[in-house]
Amino acid sequence: MNATDALRHDLLAAYGGLLARRRRRLRLARTAAIACAAGLVLTGAGLGAAALFGWPAPPHVKDELAAVDRGLPSDLRLNPDVEHARAVGSTGNATLYAASLRDGGSCTEIVTAGERGRGARCTTGAELASRPLEVTLPFDDGAAADAPVVLGGRINAEAGTSLEILYADGSSDPVPLGDERYFLFDVPAAQRASVRAAGFELVARDGDGSVVGRETVPADWDDPAVPDEQAPLYVSTRSDESDFTKVYGLEGHVGAAGAATLELDYGQGTRVAIPLQPDGSYEYTLPAERVVDFMQPRTLVARAADGRVVATATVAAVAYWRARERAAP
Repeated sequence: MNATDALRHDLLAAYGGLLARRRRRLRLARTAAIACAAGLVLTGAGLGAAALFGWPAPPHVKDELAAVDRGLPSDLRLNPDVEHARAVGSTGNATLYAASLRDGGSCTEIVTAGERGRGARCTTGAELASRPLEVTLPFDDGAAADAPVVLGGRINAEAGTSLEILYADGSSDPVPLGDERYFLFDVPAAQRASVRAAGFELVARDGDGSVVGRETVPADWDDPAVPDEQAPLYVSTRSDESDFTKVYGLEGHVGAAGAATLELDYGQGTRVAIPLQPDGSYEYTLPAERVVDFMQPRTLVARAADGRVVATATVAAVAYWRARERAAP
């Protein structure tokens, strides 16, 4: 190799090394960019998991949560913060929404397939201590044994960190917690018949494994309601949802054996007879001056032909029962 060839060889080698270093730097830069993008994807996934719950409640849920105060006087209203009602638990088939109360309690509603609200339920701050664990199960009369079962609620005990459901056969499943110890759980298909036939138990534990709450749901949780005709004395009140302190009428059925007459006892010796139909049914419209009298409970009395009391039932305004529920410890 002459001097010219040697020089050419050295220049090409140097240039090739430069190109190799540049390609290596480009690969490193490209790898770093990919790694950075992957980091962003992972971060995004992490943010997605953190924000899994919390989306706003739809308008119909807000309306149903607000309805817990409908027709009640101001001193009995809970005033849930429906404008900030949010999802606190979700499965593939249902969502649990919650609205806070000023005293630390909350009102919740489970919404199942087809945006079907299953009824709002409220727990006041004063009730939390006596209810370390609460559960709600919406159900449909006549549902098949293998029909979906969803249960929701909250671990009210602040120390609660985990929850499990115990089945009658001794097996169990962990119940994932949503925001603020709320939970929503679809019972596995293999256990649906069991929970309908034998009920189940929920157990909440703290970080050390100690039980902080326990709730047993009996086997009859989804049994059909007892027909009115089978009750000794069934009564339903007619009210206007604009004011649930008023009662405009009564209707129902007397099923007690031997019942011949029915009367409404206002107390202090004031009574009024209510006609009974041959099939035991009755309907009574209250006089205008009496519609406001049922924030104090009154009594329906069914008697036999000889005057013996064969059945009684308490009658009160919706607002009275709501106030009693909310004052319960």
